[in-house]
Amino acid sequence: MSKQVVALEQRPGGAQFADLRDLVSGARGRVVYDIGDPEYGIWSAGIAMGLIKDIPTCEVLLSRIESEAEEIIERMRKQIILKTKL
Repeated sequence: MSKQVVALEQRPGGAQFADLRDLVSGARGRVVYDIGDPEYGIWSAGIAMGLIKDIPTCEVLLSRIESEAEEIIERMRKQIILKTKL
């Protein structure tokens, strides 16, 4: 779908909104989520998509979250100890 939009925009003289309306209105994008066909329409991904570096298993993801939380808790604990000694 997005390739069709780009092709229309790149043709000589560009594209008017009327040329693109049915492709980008969002109506087809909503159906993408219902039928699960990513080729049916344009769908949003959001800015967070750029932060994805890998797709771990649930086990690996939860392990990372746990490890990161433990590191943060330990740093905070050390800061509290330092502040109480002052």
